[in-house]
Amino acid sequence: MEGQVDVVVVGAGVMGLATARALAREGRSVAVLEQFELGHSRGSSHGTSRIFRLSYADPAFARKALDTLPLWRDLEAEVGETLLVTTGSLDVGGDLTDYQATLTENGVATEMLDGRRLASRFPGLRLPDDEALFHAAGGFLRADRVVGALRRSAANHGAAIQSETKVLDLELAEDGVVLESTDGRLEARAVVVAAGAWAKDILSGLGIDLPVRVSRQTVAHFRLPAGNGLPTVIDRGNPPSPELEAYALPSPGIGLKAGVHRWGQETDPDAIGAPDPAAAEAAAEWVRDRYDVASRKPVQVETCLYTTTEDESFVIERHGRVVVCSACSGHGFKFTPEIGRQAAALALDALAH
Repeated sequence: MEGQVDVVVVGAGVMGLATARALAREGRSVAVLEQFELGHSRGSSHGTSRIFRLSYADPAFARKALDTLPLWRDLEAEVGETLLVTTGSLDVGGDLTDYQATLTENGVATEMLDGRRLASRFPGLRLPDDEALFHAAGGFLRADRVVGALRRSAANHGAAIQSETKVLDLELAEDGVVLESTDGRLEARAVVVAAGAWAKDILSGLGIDLPVRVSRQTVAHFRLPAGNGLPTVIDRGNPPSPELEAYALPSPGIGLKAGVHRWGQETDPDAIGAPDPAAAEAAAEWVRDRYDVASRKPVQVETCLYTTTEDESFVIERHGRVVVCSACSGHGFKFTPEIGRQAAALALDALAH
């Protein structure tokens, strides 16, 4: 891809595509460069599902999740497809006071359920005797469908999306940026780097430090009867160690997806990594302890990359003509359309100066 555009977006994961969509809807010329094939499984946006929840101890994240809801519905209306499925969400273990408080402050209905009420409400799910926090507005996102919907929407609004095009060099020019890629030279008035685990190296060439750690996480999928009506679960009370969390959500076509949050080891994103057997077994042990109706062993195991700041916050900031969008830290997918809007706004601000 050669030529000149208003904005070039590096990375066609969900954050890059959401940013490109928002910019294209504003009538800006946008090019998206993806180093792998579209929909690849090397990064952080692949797979069939991600948790959507409104429960956060941090009020800012709780409000952001709530603000994202109408944006998801807007995307669904545009593409004519269900992307966000409401199942309800359970938070289990630890002190749930702050989680309930942020939900209540934002007008989200909650219930505290003891073991007896949990067993009656959700047969097949075994949770500790202490109370669990339930909010009916939680659920999961059809992740692969989200990627496809954002790609179609961005393209329909005029964004040019180029796969298998690796950025070799990125330099600042007098009134913009110049990218050298495996498909040629591209000039733009601004650039959004939304390259996930590869963003740190790209930005370092511009003297921009991105304080993130890249780790490879393992997730496992278990057979579960269809139509079980079970909610998503985040369990802070029974993971392998106190700083970890176990989680579960629907796995479309299989049943249940489960993992242990923050288990993964630091990795080189260019390496072809394999699932960690110990992490898969930890997830399986948790599932055996919590679900009466799930298969005892995983039927599928896969990996994804986390690109995480120390406090698991997001980095969405502008450095002149360069916008940094590193917004996952293992929990960013649910905020995708809002993060895309924010990154696009920063790029528009760069164009205005």
